[in-house]
Amino acid sequence: MRVVSTWIRAGAGGLAVALLAAGAGTATAAPAPAASAAQTWEAITFGQSTDLNFATNVLPEKIGTNYAAPEHPGTIDGTIVMESRGGKLAPGHDGLTFYQTALDAGTTNFVLTADMTVEQFGPETGAAPNSQDSAGIMVRDVNGAPRQDPMVDGFEEVPAASNIFGAGMMRQGISSLVRTGVTEPWGNPGSALKATPFTTDSRYTLPVGTPVTLRLERTDSEFVMSATFTHAGEPATFEQRVDGADWVQDIDPDHMYVGFYAARNAKVSFDNARLELSEADTRPRTPVEPAPVQPALTLHSADRSSSAQYTLRARTNTAGTLTVTDSKGKKVAQKRLAAGDYFSHPVRLHADSTDFTFTLRPATGAEVTRSLTVTRTAYGERGNGAVIHAAPTGTAAAPGTAARPVDLETALRNVAPGGQVLLHGGTYEPAGTLNLSAGYSGLPHKPKTLKPYRGQDVVIDGRGALPVVLRLDADHWRVEGFTITRAASNALRMSGSHNTISAMTFNYNGDTGFQITGSGDDPAYWPSHNLITGSESHDNRDASDINADGFAAKLGVGEGNVFRGNIAHHNIDDGWDLYNRTNEGANMPITLENNVSYANGRLSDGYNEDSNTGNGFKLGGEGLPVDHVVRGNIAYDNNMDGFSDNFNPGRLTLTNNTAYDNKRFNYLIRFNPYFTPEEQGVYRNNLSFRTPDGRGGEDPQADFISGDVDRTNVLFDGERAANADGTTLATAADFRSLGLPAAYPRGRDGTPQHGDFLRPERTSPLNRAGTHRSVIGALDGSRR
Repeated sequence: MRVVSTWIRAGAGGLAVALLAAGAGTATAAPAPAASAAQTWEAITFGQSTDLNFATNVLPEKIGTNYAAPEHPGTIDGTIVMESRGGKLAPGHDGLTFYQTALDAGTTNFVLTADMTVEQFGPETGAAPNSQDSAGIMVRDVNGAPRQDPMVDGFEEVPAASNIFGAGMMRQGISSLVRTGVTEPWGNPGSALKATPFTTDSRYTLPVGTPVTLRLERTDSEFVMSATFTHAGEPATFEQRVDGADWVQDIDPDHMYVGFYAARNAKVSFDNARLELSEADTRPRTPVEPAPVQPALTLHSADRSSSAQYTLRARTNTAGTLTVTDSKGKKVAQKRLAAGDYFSHPVRLHADSTDFTFTLRPATGAEVTRSLTVTRTAYGERGNGAVIHAAPTGTAAAPGTAARPVDLETALRNVAPGGQVLLHGGTYEPAGTLNLSAGYSGLPHKPKTLKPYRGQDVVIDGRGALPVVLRLDADHWRVEGFTITRAASNALRMSGSHNTISAMTFNYNGDTGFQITGSGDDPAYWPSHNLITGSESHDNRDASDINADGFAAKLGVGEGNVFRGNIAHHNIDDGWDLYNRTNEGANMPITLENNVSYANGRLSDGYNEDSNTGNGFKLGGEGLPVDHVVRGNIAYDNNMDGFSDNFNPGRLTLTNNTAYDNKRFNYLIRFNPYFTPEEQGVYRNNLSFRTPDGRGGEDPQADFISGDVDRTNVLFDGERAANADGTTLATAADFRSLGLPAAYPRGRDGTPQHGDFLRPERTSPLNRAGTHRSVIGALDGSRR
C-alpha cells in the first residue's frame, strides 16, 4: 500500500473529507444504492463497548449515550449532532455511532465534505482522552450488527471490523485514518489501523468549538483525505492519498457505507455537509506479495563475563547452518538449526578480550553475520561473577564484594549464569531503565538471580522519570523479594521466557505494575513458561484512569505462563488483564491459580471510589478465543466484575473460584454468537456470594455464565446463592467471616495468607458439595 502526503497552502478550496473504519460483528444486509445524490441517511450504533451498560469513564447519567441527531432526519441538510459515550476506534476493530448511507461500491465514486466542530472530546469525568476516542467522516466496507436495545441480559456488543478510510479528530489532532487487511467482519490478525495527523504544526491544533473542513474522496484508483483549517489566519489545507479504491470491497464487493461517526467519548457537530456521486471504473489495486521472512540471528550471550567459563548462545528465525569462528578465523562450533532453535556452545575465555563471529547460512535468503566481543571482568566475591553485591551507593570501580558493593547496573551486566546479584538495603534510583536484553540471559540449568542481601528492605524507584524501571527481555532469571515503584509506565515489563518473579511488590506506577508482553507476529518468539508467584501489585494509576492494572499478560503472550499466589488491589483498572488485540492474534492460554484480586477500580486513598472501572480478573478481549485456566482465585469488592470474560469466547476452565460482593457482576461470562455455549467453557466448584449491603447495592446483578455449568457451582441468581437444582445454598452463616480485611496478609514467600475471611464454617455443605464431594469455592473450611 502506497501512502502519499501533500500540504497545500492558502487558496485551496477549504474542503476536507475523512473516512473512518469501524468494526463489524455481523454484516448487515443493505439494499443496492442508486448512484444519485438523493440518498437516504440513517444512524446505526454497533461494535464493542457500545452496549447500553458500558460505563468506563462515562458520567452516570450518560451511560449508553450514543446517538446521531440530524436537523432533518434522513438527510444531511442542516446540522448533524453526534455524541458517543462508548465504543472505540481500535487497531483491529471498532465500536461507534455512524450516520451513513449505502453506495454501490462497484459503480460509484464519491466526494463527501463537511465542516466539523468538536464540542467535547475525551471523558467528561476529567480523565485524559484515550487513543480510542475519535469523531469525523469515513467510508467502510461493512457495518456491524446494530447494538441491542433492549439489551439481552449478559450480552456485550461483539467486535466489528472493516477496512476504512477517513478523516477525524484523534487524541493527536485532526488525522487521516486508514485500516486495511480486514477479511472477517469481526476482525482478524494482520489488519492494521494507521492514524496520521495531517500536520504537527502547533498552529493547527484545533481548539474545541472551532470548525475544520473535512473532505473524503474515492477515485477509480485511490482515496483522498484532507483537512482545511481556517482559524489560524490564511486557510491551509493538508492532504493524504492512499492507493486502492477497492479496499472497501474486500468483505462486501457490492456495497460501501459513507458517513459521519463518533466513537468512545466525543460530541461533535457537522454543517455544510455535501455528498457528490460519480460513475466509477475501479481499477484493482496492485497486489502486494507477502514479504519473505528475512533471516535474523539474535545473540543470547552477553558481551562481558566475570567467569572464564562462558556459553555462546544464539537463536535464529529460519532454518540454516550456524558457524562460529574466533578472531583468527578458526572454527569454534558449527550446527544445523531449525527455525526458532537455540544454539548453545560452552567455551573458555583465555584472554581479557575475545572476538567471535557468528555466520548464519540460511536455507533461503541472505547470509547473516553477527560479531561479538566478550570482555573478561572480575566482579564478585571471587571475581568470577558468581556472587556480586550491589548497593545504592555502589560504584563500577568497586569489586562487588559485601564490603565494597558495585552499582546495580554494573552488577546486572556482569553476573555469570548461575550467579546472584545481592541487593544491599536502601533505595536505588537508576539513571535509566535497567535493560536486561536477550544477551544477558542465564542458562536453562543456571538461572541468574536478583534478590536482597540477607532479606534487607530494597526499593528501586523510577521517580516518575523512567518509562519502565526493569525491562526483562532475557531468559532464565529469578527476580525476588523487593519493591519497584514510581515508574512512568510499567514497574517491570517482561518479554523473556523461563523466568521466575517471586515475592515482589509493584506500586504507585504510571501504568500496570507488572506486564508480560511480546513483540512480532510469531507466537514462537512470545514470552513463555514464566512463573509469577507471591507478588503484590497495588495503587498503579495511568493519566487516563483506565489502563493501569495490577498484573497483565497481554498483546503477544506465549505458552506456559502461570500466575500463582499473587495479590492485586487498588489499581485504577483491573487486578489482572489478559487482553489481546484482534489484529495481532490471540495470546496462548495463561494459568491463574490461587490469586486474590480486590478493590480494583479505585486507589487506597479513596480516589475514584465510585468509578465504573476495575475488574478482578479480566480474561481476554476482542473476540479471540483463548482457553485460559482459572482455579482457586478470589475476587471481591472490585468496582466492576469479579471474573469477566471481556468477550473471550474461548473454552475457559474456571474451577474452585470465589467471587464476593463485586459492584456489578461476580461472574460475567457472556454468550457469543459465533460459538455455542458448549464450546465456550467448563465451570466447576465456583462460588458466588453477596450481602445485602455489598457494593452491588439494592438490586445486585445475577451471575451470567455461558458454558458447561453443572450443579457443583453455587452462583448468585439475583436473590440467593444456589446451585442449579437448589440442593446447595450458601448463606452468611456458612462463612466464618464476611468482614472485609483492612489489608490482605502475605506470607514470607509473598503468597496470600488466608484466615477466616470467606472460609466456610467446618459444618457448611460448601465443604463437600463439589465434584467428588470436594469443596466449592477457593477455600476449604473442613480442615481448620
